Amino acid sequence: MYQVPVAPVAKSQTHNEAEADGASSPAAAAMLPVFSPRPLATLRLIATSDLHASVMPYDYCANRPNSNLGLGAIAKQIAAARGEARNCLLFDNGDFLQGSPLADYAASARRRRAHPVITAFNTLGYDAATLGNHEFDYGLRFLSEALADAQFPVVSANIATRLGTSPARDETLVPPFTILRRQIIDHAGHAHVLRVGVIGFAPPQIAEWDRNSPGGTVQTRDILAAARAWLPRLRAKGADIIVALAHTGIGPLDPEDRTENAATALAALPEIDAVIAGHSHQVFPGPGFAASSVVDPVQGRLAGKPAVMPGHSANHVGIIDLQLERCTSGARRWRVADSTARIGHRTSDTAPSAPALQQALAPDHRATLAWSRRQLGETVVPLHSHFATFAPSAALSLIADAKADHIRQALEHTSWAGMPLLSSASPFRVGGRGGSGNFTNIAAGPLRMRNLSDLYPFPNTLVALLLTGAEISDWLERATAIFNRIVPGSMDAALLDDSVPSFVFETIPQLSYAIDLSQPRRFDAQGRLINADARRIAGLCHGDRPVVATDEFLLVTNNHRAGRARLQDPGSDPQVVYTDAARVQTAFSAYVQRRGRVGSAPKRNWHFLPMPGTTVTVATGAGATSHLDDIASFRPVKLGSDIEGFTHYRLHL
Repeated sequence: MYQVPVAPVAKSQTHNEAEADGASSPAAAAMLPVFSPRPLATLRLIATSDLHASVMPYDYCANRPNSNLGLGAIAKQIAAARGEARNCLLFDNGDFLQGSPLADYAASARRRRAHPVITAFNTLGYDAATLGNHEFDYGLRFLSEALADAQFPVVSANIATRLGTSPARDETLVPPFTILRRQIIDHAGHAHVLRVGVIGFAPPQIAEWDRNSPGGTVQTRDILAAARAWLPRLRAKGADIIVALAHTGIGPLDPEDRTENAATALAALPEIDAVIAGHSHQVFPGPGFAASSVVDPVQGRLAGKPAVMPGHSANHVGIIDLQLERCTSGARRWRVADSTARIGHRTSDTAPSAPALQQALAPDHRATLAWSRRQLGETVVPLHSHFATFAPSAALSLIADAKADHIRQALEHTSWAGMPLLSSASPFRVGGRGGSGNFTNIAAGPLRMRNLSDLYPFPNTLVALLLTGAEISDWLERATAIFNRIVPGSMDAALLDDSVPSFVFETIPQLSYAIDLSQPRRFDAQGRLINADARRIAGLCHGDRPVVATDEFLLVTNNHRAGRARLQDPGSDPQVVYTDAARVQTAFSAYVQRRGRVGSAPKRNWHFLPMPGTTVTVATGAGATSHLDDIASFRPVKLGSDIEGFTHYRLHL
């Protein structure tokens, strides 16, 4: 049974609160009795991560119910996990406020109501949460207002409003940690008080990704530097065990400074007892990770500590069981004697679940449906993403046109008006870790708000950068990192590198060029130079004129992509010519409403250099069969479908 806090002790203590528990002081610690290593107790940690506002059993983009979607779909697993253990804590690991039309509506609504995800967490009784990078997508004011309704502590140790002389002197945006004081029942049925320290972390790249966001930004610390500063203080304040809510991926044991993926290195710190990882949308423990001396993908251990990464969009639940025993000396009353970690999967049961959750969110759901169904205009061609990572796409061209139109109007009466204007676009819903249903497929006809969220799911703001021809060429070279190197004459090699996120790829429809797949990558997936002599981009032209290194262009992108550009090349800081508070979705909506009818056949502005006698394979969604004319030049051959629902094709280069 789920255990409530011991009355009358408050649910949690932050680092700013007075040390009400006398056992946390050195004098009190010296007076503690020496305990027997018995009795034993089990504490279950249940975790979600990267929910991306998927809380209702409804596909807003497709405008139909789907019992396999949302937090409600895994509420049964959460309830079952709680029912199996006497002592449970429920956590969320970040990226919960953004990612669905429900979230987009909540950010645009004028009425004052708790954010639907916060309502969901309150309803299910979450014990604590941390911030992910996407919590900042709608701005600091929105984030602050959303968190104000949380009935649970939200912590993060490496995100600050002001950096001090050391991490421990930072003014953190939210408390760096909390101590949950809980009553637990041991195996003999006796009650005890357990003090669970919970500390949070997020990718330090947030400071750059959101640097161009209007309304203020944050400063960040390296995850490990912040951890080493705050963990001893958390232990000194009386934490018996410490759980790291780490919105960060699983990386090396000894990472570089300000690494984006620090979960393994965090687990190696002596103060940490368990790690909830996330951010990369992967599942751990699971076959997606190679075993090593510090990563055990079968038992679920990082550097010997129990760890889980529960996927994304409410498709999994992470469960860690800590076997606790009483300490025989020192200030700690309990320690972890053993542990297990596993992933809980959604069941195929389609019966209604979490009625309390659906009831609490019913007003938000109805309002989102009305908002998402509003017609803005119409498209004269289908807009889909089935081939968007390897062929010109009408959907990407439309997004790029809408972005360019907004900036063109904004610069109309400025000195920049005569500059050549380019606009980039990236595919987002193209399968990958999102599954075989993660594709955009909009028929010709009415375009509604839900379709815009489908085409562009992120609330990024628009940014125009001044770039040279050389920088534009490298911009496109970085986009080609998604492709494997293909040996001429080879048969059925995988075209796409599954380890590279799809958003790395982007196209600039105002330019024409070819991609030489026989060449090695010039940049890795993080955009770092790895082969200075390699060039995949060939014949780069603007109109009928080749692009030369000294040319100058204005490139319309978004705040996140501009931040990534600075991180990829620290020696470069592109000039921001224009930015405002307009989100891409807002500019997109205005463009469609103003034009009424939009869309055109894909602009054949780029192609792969021919490789006679060479074939590659790709995986896409089942709906791709209706759009094969878009890739007729590849002479596609259907190879069949796999157990995950992806349809595989052979393409002739």
